[in-house]
Amino acid sequence: MARRLLLPLAVLTLAASTAVLGDTTDLKARPTSAQRPTPPALTALWKQVEIGRTAHGVPHFRAENMRAAGYALAWVMSEDYGPRTATRILSSRGLARTAGRPFLDADFEMHRARIRAIETYHLLDQETRDMYDGFAAGLNRYVELHRAEFQPDMPTDFSGYDILTLDVGDAPPAARIRRFLAAIKA
Repeated sequence: MARRLLLPLAVLTLAASTAVLGDTTDLKARPTSAQRPTPPALTALWKQVEIGRTAHGVPHFRAENMRAAGYALAWVMSEDYGPRTATRILSSRGLARTAGRPFLDADFEMHRARIRAIETYHLLDQETRDMYDGFAAGLNRYVELHRAEFQPDMPTDFSGYDILTLDVGDAPPAARIRRFLAAIKA
C-alpha cells in the first residue's frame, strides 16, 4: 500500500509558521543559483527565503512572510519528493484525460473540491491565501528550473486554487453516497 507522503497544507501551515519564526542556528548554508532569469514577482519571493538543512538532511527555512514560507515549503518538498509533489497538485485538475478511465471517479470528486476551493478562496485569512499562493509559486519555479525531472507536459501555472483543492474536505466515496441515498429512499 502506498504511503501518503504529502501532508495537507493546512497542517504544514502550522509548521511553516514555526519555520518563519524558529531558530535555525545549526543550518549548513546552501548556495542559491539562478539558471535563468526570474520573473519579478518570483524574484521577490526567492530573495525573501533562506533554506538550509541540518547534518541529517532535515530542511529548515526562514522566510520574511507567509507567502515566502509557502514558496520555501514547496521548494523543499519538491527537492525531497521529486515530481510526486507536482503530480499530486496536478491531480487537483483531474487525471482521467492523461492517466485514463480508472481516475474518472476521483476526477469527479476533485472537480467538486476545486469548485468549492474557488468559491471559498476569498474567505480564507490573508496569511492562509499567501501560504497557498507562495506554495504554488515555489512549485512553479522548481518545475521551471528542474524541467528534466518532470514529464514534458508538466504545467508551471499552478495557483493557490490548485493547492487548496487538495485540502478541501474529503468527500465520501461515490459508493458510500449511493448506499446512503438508497437507504433514505427505502
